[in-house]
Amino acid sequence: MLPVKPTPQVLRTMLKMASGILTTTGFGLLWLSPLTTSATGFEPLPISGVLRDDGTSAYILCNASGKFDESKNHNIPRKPTPSQSNTCAIFPANDIAAPLPGFNLLKHASRQVVMKNALTGYADKKIASVLDIVWRNQASGECIYGTRVLAFSSADADYNDQLPGKQYFRITDITRGGFAGREVEVAYALTASGAEPIYRVGRSYTAVQYYKRPGYQRQPLIEPAFHNAINGVDSTEHITPEFRQQSASLNENWVNFTTLIGLPKRPASPMMYVKAACSSAPPTEQPETIRLRQAISPFIELNVPGFVPSNSNSTETTQP
Repeated sequence: MLPVKPTPQVLRTMLKMASGILTTTGFGLLWLSPLTTSATGFEPLPISGVLRDDGTSAYILCNASGKFDESKNHNIPRKPTPSQSNTCAIFPANDIAAPLPGFNLLKHASRQVVMKNALTGYADKKIASVLDIVWRNQASGECIYGTRVLAFSSADADYNDQLPGKQYFRITDITRGGFAGREVEVAYALTASGAEPIYRVGRSYTAVQYYKRPGYQRQPLIEPAFHNAINGVDSTEHITPEFRQQSASLNENWVNFTTLIGLPKRPASPMMYVKAACSSAPPTEQPETIRLRQAISPFIELNVPGFVPSNSNSTETTQP
């Protein structure tokens, strides 16, 4: 019988199982056995979506705990470790450290997030910063694009001081563009204490509102077609969404991460990674590449520039 050639995904799994990882503990370096790390690491995010029993979704689940665990009453997520709740998770030493061997730091920038809209009375409110990083593996022709958000605790954090209490920008989704025509893999790391995990990642421009309530979908389907920034019920009332309010069309140019960031308890996001093919040409900076969404009423989207592969277009938000 001729040997069967393993698929790329099987090869990745075999490599993970064969390679354990080193992690730093209070007692020095600890070697974690291959069996405890085989489920962690970068996961493919198919351009064609993910087939489910009821249709196709643009989203994969990374951490189905807390509010994404439909079998539990509480909303407290399980943090990823090398042995549990670790789909999509990696464990670098810090934000700047290369997430995979063979990758070297290529570009980095800190970008200020300013809200200026009707909610702020059209005054500038500096409410967050975005760390934007690119690592490149010259031998494999791949780059990894990293994104991390930090909410400011300054006076500007209350973006609407005309209302009682504090009106904090609560970021539920971070979307990054520039990947059309490229296969991508995604991962995240909890480098900040108090950060929530990445619950799901979608090959879509659309962030979809989610609550652990009837009608809300952990993996929203691609139909009915919806191409805009946020889909859901823009109301503070507990209203069950219609089916059309829980869909997200595929978009190969964008990757959307779902988590939760916001003062006072969750000022920092995980570090989010997108790995894709890149040329030897340096990445370019384009406007509106990184989008921060509040898929909680009132719906809000803010954007900052970001690095993209050379010859990419991060401003294209729809596709046939």
